[in-house]
Amino acid sequence: MVLLLLFFVIAVIILLTAFWKIHPLPVLLLGAFLFGILNGNGAIETITMISAGFGGTIKGIGLIIILGTVIGVFMEHRGALKVIAEKVVGFLGRKRAPFAMCLVGYIVSTCIFCDSAFIILIGIWKKIGRLAELPLAVGATALSMGLFASHCFIPPMPGPVAALTVLGADFGKVLLFGAPAALAAAVTGYFYAAFAGKNDELEVTVEESENEKNNIPAFYYHWTVAFLPIVIPLFLIGTVSICGVFKDRIPTSVYHILSITGNPVSALFIGVIIAIFLIGKWCQKELTTDGLFGKAVVNAANILMITGAGGAFGEVLKKVDFKYLIPENIGSIGTFAIVIPLGFSVILKIAQGSSTLAILTSASAVVPLLEPLGLTSPTMRALTCCAVCCGAMIVSHTNDSYFWVVTKFSGMSVRQGLKLQTIGSLISGLAAAIVLLLFAWGVTG
Repeated sequence: MVLLLLFFVIAVIILLTAFWKIHPLPVLLLGAFLFGILNGNGAIETITMISAGFGGTIKGIGLIIILGTVIGVFMEHRGALKVIAEKVVGFLGRKRAPFAMCLVGYIVSTCIFCDSAFIILIGIWKKIGRLAELPLAVGATALSMGLFASHCFIPPMPGPVAALTVLGADFGKVLLFGAPAALAAAVTGYFYAAFAGKNDELEVTVEESENEKNNIPAFYYHWTVAFLPIVIPLFLIGTVSICGVFKDRIPTSVYHILSITGNPVSALFIGVIIAIFLIGKWCQKELTTDGLFGKAVVNAANILMITGAGGAFGEVLKKVDFKYLIPENIGSIGTFAIVIPLGFSVILKIAQGSSTLAILTSASAVVPLLEPLGLTSPTMRALTCCAVCCGAMIVSHTNDSYFWVVTKFSGMSVRQGLKLQTIGSLISGLAAAIVLLLFAWGVTG
């Protein structure tokens, strides 16, 4: 009965968001209220749970999302994406430019939404591709796969951050597992692009970013600072997680300092300082309500509201004991336990299109299953988080807004989009799933 109720509520969420195009915030809150009431909780108790879940989620990840959004907005405006793309392509050579664009996507989408980054970077690729006489479809698909992988897997992107908060996973562990899984997805996406897109012709139209149109100088200092707002925070967070394994061998004072700088909020705040004051010439106007900082806060607010609503839905689900609804020996499946949250996320992604919403809803629904599936250890929680994120990468098709961004701005037809973007995201996601299963096998084996 409870499972049928859950499926009914999820079906309502999919119907309202995917088909009626209603904003996810009221839909998720309505879903939480419906589930609470129909499950026998009183109206007051359900509202209390929704409020607690909403507030608790914002408390856990609010600053992380805001700081990450600020970094992305300043990097976009200052031309950091263009600098990163040009330097990576220059390092690997123009003949390897499609692979370079894949790596560029993997790097920049750790802090910048994949659709915004694609719109900016596709123009750069078209210029490079024409000069090097390379198939434009290959580079466009490789760029899309690199961006999509990081967007779905790597915090501080909203989806992974929300999932790790709901599932109680460690930020650093999610980063350590998610980064290589996302890289495997991106590289596999490149190889698929090189195979499937080599004979596809695209409509060549170059759309310039605002920085290019206005000839805004990107940097006044050395180009390497373009990478720092992304690299420094991720390095600090990853370092403290690695050092945690060798905590007994590290001086207490040193580990204390690393714990402070490696805290996600502290690390991203350092990234914000770098993004504002080191990449390009800053001015006081950018920090005002109507400036870049104000724009970033507004962008983050929309993300926070949806994420908070997902947390409210998850709080209501936590009150349900699902362990009596599944076989007693289900925990014995070991490594393959993470396939269940992954599969749930795949179904939601295919049904309604939004990766972030698929991650939020799946993570919330999986929480009561962690104990019976044997996924309660810190490592398995992190792998479960990555599995949910992986499922949200499979499959990007016509109900996904990113699908239309890729096809429109790259010049693909719908047929080409289904061939390159949809199948590419399927193959990339499966590659990442294999990596996660290998990680889980190493942990449980």
